[in-house]
Amino acid sequence: MIRKEPFADLELIFLDDKAMKIFNKRYAFRDGSTDVLSFRIERREFGQKRFLGEIIISLDMALRNSKVYGTDFTEEVVLYVIHGILHLFGYDDGNPRDSREMVRKQNRILDKLCACRDLSEVLMPL
Repeated sequence: MIRKEPFADLELIFLDDKAMKIFNKRYAFRDGSTDVLSFRIERREFGQKRFLGEIIISLDMALRNSKVYGTDFTEEVVLYVIHGILHLFGYDDGNPRDSREMVRKQNRILDKLCACRDLSEVLMPL
């Protein structure tokens, strides 16, 4: 099910593989590091329902994968953020079909964000 509620806050946490391995074991019950973990937290503030999205990213994994796939390190990190946001909205990549759909969706989002331009042009300071 895809969630429609807007998030009030988005928290990004960047870790190395050693720390990510601990989180992956504790929350996803898997040994080893991973690229992205996402958590959707619901809370009440002043009587209203608020949402917090928390995305944990392994920078070590992003660096390795940028070399493997020939992408810019920054672009790889942005892909992980998009991937994490999709998880927060209910997308899953637990099987090949869902994984392909998620990759298509994150590529569409990246294309819209960058308007088919080099991502480094968009992200680098002026």
